[in-house]
Amino acid sequence: MKKIPDEILNCLNNNQRFLILLHQKPDGDAIGSAVALGKGLKQLNKTVDYYIDLPLEDKLVFFDEIQCFNQSLQDSYDVIVILDCSSSSFAFAPVEMPVAKTKLVIDHHKSNAHYGDLNFVEITGATAEIVFRILRGLHVELDEEMADAIFTGISTDTGSFQFSNVTVDTHAIASELYAIKTNYAHLSKRLHTQKNIDQMKMTGAAIHSLEILDSMPIAMMILDHDAIIKFGGTINITDDVANLGQNTIGVSITALLKEIDPGEYRVSLRAKYPYDIHEIALKYGGGGHERAAGFNFSGDINQLKRDLMDVYENQDGES
Repeated sequence: MKKIPDEILNCLNNNQRFLILLHQKPDGDAIGSAVALGKGLKQLNKTVDYYIDLPLEDKLVFFDEIQCFNQSLQDSYDVIVILDCSSSSFAFAPVEMPVAKTKLVIDHHKSNAHYGDLNFVEITGATAEIVFRILRGLHVELDEEMADAIFTGISTDTGSFQFSNVTVDTHAIASELYAIKTNYAHLSKRLHTQKNIDQMKMTGAAIHSLEILDSMPIAMMILDHDAIIKFGGTINITDDVANLGQNTIGVSITALLKEIDPGEYRVSLRAKYPYDIHEIALKYGGGGHERAAGFNFSGDINQLKRDLMDVYENQDGES
């Protein structure tokens, strides 16, 4: 595994007061990274506050550290750490941002805009991989909750180790986690298979909407506003819904459109190798990875369909 740059470790070692921020509607990687880093800094006798977009998905509400989220917010900090967030516009932040000597961005998205005073951006399976290496560099001893947090980040952002972003380092870190805690089976089931009744029905609505675009290996699903409200709101749209199209035989590119307000969509894109869909996300002001990206959208859905078909027609290779 690559060494964490000294400037990152020095920033965390040599400062005392930290605020941790994440992206909007934080997923397992964001929450896992925050819990692990926050607890690690506290182990070093640092002061840590969190400002997090709540409520969280049911499957993520099991960390004791979550009780510390949004409990206090100071006017100033030594360091504001923004985890797993590719752009400042996508960060969930206070309306009046506290003053800080340093804004530190730690992320694994290819599209990261390097918007911090100090940036550590590395293309990995999950931001939690980077956080794990940082904690090792800080000589922090991980407890079982921190191990669960790192596992949650890695497992969710790699689709339970199914995605092409998995590397030898991903598995090496996972193997180290098993030295801390010997069984993650129950956690894996919680993260990937268990849903409440409204989440099951939301998933069914997404599947029911699935269409194949113009006989191409491209799937689109649309969760309209009425369905989202009927089944408990966006909090019940689980991460795996965006991957459902990819589970369809012959499909290489998938778009899930979630109508969060009438005419206003949040789009999640997925692709299989060799297709790169993050440029579409950038075009619409979003970001992400080559094969997992997202953005907000309020335009012509037919144009979005054409953009997806252009990706398939213009990029060489076989899925």
